[in-house]
Amino acid sequence: MRSSRRYAAVIILIISAIVTPTPDIMTMLIVATPLFLLYELSIFVSAFIERKKKKAEAAFYAN
Repeated sequence: MRSSRRYAAVIILIISAIVTPTPDIMTMLIVATPLFLLYELSIFVSAFIERKKKKAEAAFYAN
């Protein structure tokens, strides 16, 4: 997900441009900001879970 961050930002901006009813950039950015923050949060959560899984797996096979 980290490697496709550029594509995600473009897609988020396109989606926010379609969703917003007015053509101004400020409204589009107001809609895009929470979407991008949720995307970054999902990257963080998935990395945390993956790290936790690997640690548990290493502990399981070490014993």
